[in-house]
Amino acid sequence: MVRTAALALAFLVLTASEAHARDFQVVVVPDLTLADLPELEGRGAIGLLVPGAGPETSEDLALAGLVRGEARNSLRGGMPEGAALLEAQTGTLGSAEGPAVYVGLPQGGRQANDRRYPILVAGRGYEGLLVSESTRIPGLVSIVDVAPTALGTENALGWQADADAAAELAALDERIDANNSTRLWAVLLACALLVALALALPRAAVPALAALLFANLLLGLAGVSAPWLILLLLAVAVLAGGPLLAFLRPPLALGCGLAALLAAYLLALGLDGPAVALSPFGPTQNARFYGLSNLLETFLLLPTLAGAALLGSRLGLPAFAAVAVLAFVTVAGSSFGADGGGAVVLAAGFVALALLAAPDRRRVLVIAPLAALAAVALVLVADLAAGTSSHVTRAVEDGPGALAGDLRDRILLSYERITSDWYVALAVAVLLVALALLVARTLTRRGLAEEAALPLALAAAVAVSLVVNDSPLDVLLVGAVGYLAADRGMLRARWPGRSRSRWLPLPSSWSRDAAAARRPRPSRRP
Repeated sequence: MVRTAALALAFLVLTASEAHARDFQVVVVPDLTLADLPELEGRGAIGLLVPGAGPETSEDLALAGLVRGEARNSLRGGMPEGAALLEAQTGTLGSAEGPAVYVGLPQGGRQANDRRYPILVAGRGYEGLLVSESTRIPGLVSIVDVAPTALGTENALGWQADADAAAELAALDERIDANNSTRLWAVLLACALLVALALALPRAAVPALAALLFANLLLGLAGVSAPWLILLLLAVAVLAGGPLLAFLRPPLALGCGLAALLAAYLLALGLDGPAVALSPFGPTQNARFYGLSNLLETFLLLPTLAGAALLGSRLGLPAFAAVAVLAFVTVAGSSFGADGGGAVVLAAGFVALALLAAPDRRRVLVIAPLAALAAVALVLVADLAAGTSSHVTRAVEDGPGALAGDLRDRILLSYERITSDWYVALAVAVLLVALALLVARTLTRRGLAEEAALPLALAAAVAVSLVVNDSPLDVLLVGAVGYLAADRGMLRARWPGRSRSRWLPLPSSWSRDAAAARRPRPSRRP
């Protein structure tokens, strides 16, 4: 009886699996290009397919990811390790009987992963633009989305109505190409101008960084993709916005402005995530698609820490904590930045800032790490309670082993990126030495005094970011520029520190002990 029931259950499982497999056949159409999108538009829902993860792809790598529903970063080498979930056949449009997924894939060996290919889901009511949970950008589809769609399982592609889907996809493809071709020049231009301001007009450096990030957000919201216009507007934001804000701001106003910058990114990520994802400093759209990129997260580090320090020194610990919570939600929330590594980096930065600038470091040594862990846990619990998910919450749900595996993968990816080309390794080495020299200069001149709290906290966050994130060149370049801005723009001003009672209030007995320790001792000469 038990054996019969087991066989019946197995039969039902196999039957259900076969039924799912028959939901959509998967057909690879050789030489299918984006020029064919107008022809595909009336046959079902269409989208742009990203064929792999990382800087390179190939026909074999894309096909392996297609049938396994898994993408392996090309820097890691090898093929996806999962078992094949479906069979893909080669054919022409309309060659399959019944519902089908038709895709174009790269042809040949290793090549740059900077092109997107057409995908058509025909049947089952699909029409308009394809919608993917893995990209969160309408019309953009990852190779890992095909298998769940074909099998009718969780995370299958959805669709949304669009009267001119082909034109929408053409504009999206053009915008992604423009951002990818402009990003390096935009970063280099912004960093060069920020360094010049930090040296020539130190007090304008941090406001200029805030103006740059506001401009990046506005460009994303406006959908600007012309490279010359992006570079021009970013340059104007740094050169005009920085000095203007520097001469008009009292410290409290600057702190409020930096907190407003974080709030603006939080609102944009929540209301129009694709606008941030497609901003000039957003993700590259070939490995990470939505939320905050490591580049943008590193740009936000200095304004975040500076905003918390300025408001905390003048409005007290609640203001410091409010900015910290705002930062954690913006960076790590699954519906917002969805950057788990960024949450760890923020925790390191806030703990270091509190330790260096608090009136008594013994107390903060216990409280600050616990508070940072509580903030990260609060964001994760809120995500799970709201039912929102991302790779961050999935890694947490899978347990410590999955988290350790993610960390190992990030470290390996960082190493692969550094060693991918000799010039990348050289740039990383030069930037690492430059940052180390800047930190050494600060320690030589100021030691661990409260005036050095901001730059040293930023250095601690950057050091952690090199471990938990997989973009060492972006992290070091922007981190070194931010450090210089903090060092030049903040050290000469009176920075919130141990002498400010509002920074981190102490018990009265600790205050009396500290005052007694500062009183001169009587002479012991005979």
